[in-house]
Amino acid sequence: MMPGAIKRRASRALVYTLLVGVVLWLVGPFIWLFVTSISYQRNLLARPLALIPPEITLDNYRMVLGMLRFHAEGQAAKILPSMLNSLVVAAAVTLVNLAVGTTAGYAYARFRVPLKAFSLFALLFTRMLPTVVLIPAYFLLFKALGLQNTLTGLVLAYCSFTLPFTVWIMKAYFETIPADLDKSALVDGCNRLQAYYRVVLPVSGPGLVAAGAFTFMLCWNEFIVAQILNTKLGMTTLPPVIAGMNAQINIDYSVIAASGFLAALPAVLLVLGFQRYLVQGLTAGSVKG
Repeated sequence: MMPGAIKRRASRALVYTLLVGVVLWLVGPFIWLFVTSISYQRNLLARPLALIPPEITLDNYRMVLGMLRFHAEGQAAKILPSMLNSLVVAAAVTLVNLAVGTTAGYAYARFRVPLKAFSLFALLFTRMLPTVVLIPAYFLLFKALGLQNTLTGLVLAYCSFTLPFTVWIMKAYFETIPADLDKSALVDGCNRLQAYYRVVLPVSGPGLVAAGAFTFMLCWNEFIVAQILNTKLGMTTLPPVIAGMNAQINIDYSVIAASGFLAALPAVLLVLGFQRYLVQGLTAGSVKG
């Protein structure tokens, strides 16, 4: 065998090994979460730990869904209502982002305005701030406005740190759409707003999906804002409720894993369903020419 062929095979083997390693590193925690969720607590605490569960059960999911009684059923009963709250908040924030952030991204992509670069980087700076720094301001403001312990307050808080992300994504995507498309619509009698809604927006599907999906996932997984601002029973979202399972006297790791798997499932399905559009939307503007 020629030395060049050996070198190519070795390089290919190295690439595949690294690829498998990265996949296991990324997917491994999710797989282990599922394995834990279908295992009995006694098997998880046994030593040596079996990577393949000797017994498989769906009782953990029955406990989470309220179909089976157990010691932490009071906390588990909050999971489905809090999941609905998370869905409402994430959907509302996504709609606001797509309506406001997309329009702002179009304006930044098409118009020359004073302090355009400064305002763009000012938006980016607000996204770079740690969320915990903003919590005292949110708490005092929402308490004064009567928005504490409300889903409306969470929607406003989430919009404040997701809108910059949407604006930047949509600005980059609109810059990949030829400006001649707008000009043709203007020549045909449309005003600027009509050209945006009737011509540009319909061909912006990948960008809209990318911005919407990432906004939804950021809101769905957010913990600290919901944990501090919404402490009233029935007004919090899913992550704080799952975290509350750790505060029980007897911690049932299998039930926590089942709750976590159910919480992660919508985001995973969303990414898998719109994977092609996500890649197109996020890579828009990265290649010129």
